[in-house]
Amino acid sequence: MDSKIRLLLADDHAVLRSGLKMLLNSQKDMVVIGEAKSGLEAITQGKELNPDIVLLDISMPGMSGLEALEKIRKNSSAKVLMLTMHADEKYLQEALQVGASGYVLKQAADTELLQAIRDVAKGEIYLDSHLAQNLVKSIYLSERESKHSDSVLTEREKEVLKLVALGYTNKEIAESLQVSVKTVETHKSRMMEKLRCRKRSDLVRFAIDNGYVST
Repeated sequence: MDSKIRLLLADDHAVLRSGLKMLLNSQKDMVVIGEAKSGLEAITQGKELNPDIVLLDISMPGMSGLEALEKIRKNSSAKVLMLTMHADEKYLQEALQVGASGYVLKQAADTELLQAIRDVAKGEIYLDSHLAQNLVKSIYLSERESKHSDSVLTEREKEVLKLVALGYTNKEIAESLQVSVKTVETHKSRMMEKLRCRKRSDLVRFAIDNGYVST
């Protein structure tokens, strides 16, 4: 590698900073160029030293790491890798939204931190492996819930759904809504696709579960 990855450590625990500094400076492709013990110091040094990456804790005195993250991203070209004890998914999501390039838990630093730094230096996003799995699951469940929600149905489709659940035939639904049988069939087909239902009984069950009809 032609040049070393220049790092700024921002954490209010001196012992942790000292240990990290020894670890990082022992790497042939990394060098610690500064330390900060608060969010405000991280912002100031990020602007003055212009590091490649800021290793930033979330819980620090005076200003949180998330607040500092936003200002660092605005005031310098440095990428920010969150190094924190917070395993809560909400912190991960907020950090990514504000502009973090990575998120590593302190308890996994001995196995993941060095790789995270190298990935972020290459312009990639690095997420703690455990939190990444939880985030993917959360997104998947959210999307699945959305796809199964009646909010994806049009008002006309909801009318058709209720009549289907009440046992109306396609012809009876068409007469009730004053539309053609083909239109009713189209509405049913679209509903089944949106709600991922395979047969009429699935639509009926969905209607009952969501309060369109009472059992």
